[in-house]
Amino acid sequence: MTGIVLVLAIVLIGIVLFSLDRIPLEVTALAIVCLLALTGVLTPAEAFAGFSNETVIFIFALLAMTGGLSATGVMHRAGGWLAHFGRLGPRGFLLGLMLLVVVFSAFVPNTVTTAAFLPAALRGAKASGMRRSRVLMPLAFASILGGMSFLYGTSTNLVVSARLDDLGQRPIGLVELTPAGLPLALLGIAIILVLTPVVLPTRTGTGEEDGRALRGVKLHPGEGLRVGPREHPRELASDSSLQVLPDVEDLAAPRRSKAFLAIAIFVTVLVIGSAGLVPLSVAGVAGVLLMVLTGCLDPKLAFRIDWRVVLLIGSMMALGLAMEKSGAGQFLGGLAVEVAGVGGPRLVLLCLMLLTILLSIPMSNQAAALVMLPVGLSAAAGLDVNPRTFAMGIALAASCSFVTPLEPSCMLVFGPGRYRFSDFFRLGGPLTALMLAALVVLVPWAWPMEVHGPSGGAGLNQQSTGSAVARPG
Repeated sequence: MTGIVLVLAIVLIGIVLFSLDRIPLEVTALAIVCLLALTGVLTPAEAFAGFSNETVIFIFALLAMTGGLSATGVMHRAGGWLAHFGRLGPRGFLLGLMLLVVVFSAFVPNTVTTAAFLPAALRGAKASGMRRSRVLMPLAFASILGGMSFLYGTSTNLVVSARLDDLGQRPIGLVELTPAGLPLALLGIAIILVLTPVVLPTRTGTGEEDGRALRGVKLHPGEGLRVGPREHPRELASDSSLQVLPDVEDLAAPRRSKAFLAIAIFVTVLVIGSAGLVPLSVAGVAGVLLMVLTGCLDPKLAFRIDWRVVLLIGSMMALGLAMEKSGAGQFLGGLAVEVAGVGGPRLVLLCLMLLTILLSIPMSNQAAALVMLPVGLSAAAGLDVNPRTFAMGIALAASCSFVTPLEPSCMLVFGPGRYRFSDFFRLGGPLTALMLAALVVLVPWAWPMEVHGPSGGAGLNQQSTGSAVARPG
């Protein structure tokens, strides 16, 4: 019982530190790993095992390869297509924008998708006469929704898949989430289309009409903002209202002649990794090397990824292991079983998904999923229901929190859209509530509770051959 109390105390400390936002997320995550090792909950090898996990290595490779897609102009060209939707009028443009972003974010991390489509979204907003505040938040939300229907759409899906494999469950299949994730994404788009004109503010101008709003600053085509000595950018970086870009020499013109090759490498890596022909980590690293060797990606830029994501995921895997090893997950699962005595397994599923959504606000989507996964599996064992139902419900719920701008995709549009914190609750609150209601219906339908065993699931979900992530080794 001491170990359970200790782990739950560390979880609580983590939630508080994540919520305060006084310490960078990655620092808090590493502090949690150190606490787990220092208190003896995990051995040092167990505490740091997450950083060598195959999925963490693949996520690094995925982020690097998307840099290759950007460097070859693939993302920019897609943004050019998007700008043409502006001729369809406000509602047509918004629908076209979200559908295109959903498709891309099913394969490319949502933060990268949002950043790539942001300039084109502004141009399209200007062409259609829309306020940018009514375009940019739907853009960010659509990128999050798109990641729910495909294994590679978000790192949350990947880390849950890897953790299930560690726990003796079948990893998430390549399209296993699609039967529930795709309807959720389409429903989310419909809700956003209906609510956006009603709840989002109109305090901004159209498109680029009121953009960068910088007085006394002159921008030259092909050049960055000239600020003088090299120490000045470090001073500017401390201002949260500014975004300091890389050195001008790093901002080379897109290598458009390599675009098809970059796409081919990217798709090949996903296919052979998903089919289990090559381990995911090996396929991903080989893909990065191929992009560098073929000139799709500059070697200097290959490692300029957001390492915070990698550190956070590796650290949270240690916390998930601690929940399992200490019995904390089983303890909380037992409490969930008691809830079932009141409203049945479906009420337990609702509570687990709601708690996952709430935890993803102060922590992160990945952290919330990894903390709740052992709880869900223990609850399923206690109720003698299909563990797949609760596991997939938690995985999807982790991507259904839209009430704050703390998600990286939302932070990208927060400044350009001139949003306030409350604006996200006005659109994200109803969207989150309706997504949760849909999850309660779709998850038991796609993964029936009555099917038992680690490979439980319906129809498509049982076809793991060729569609599931290969087990490490």
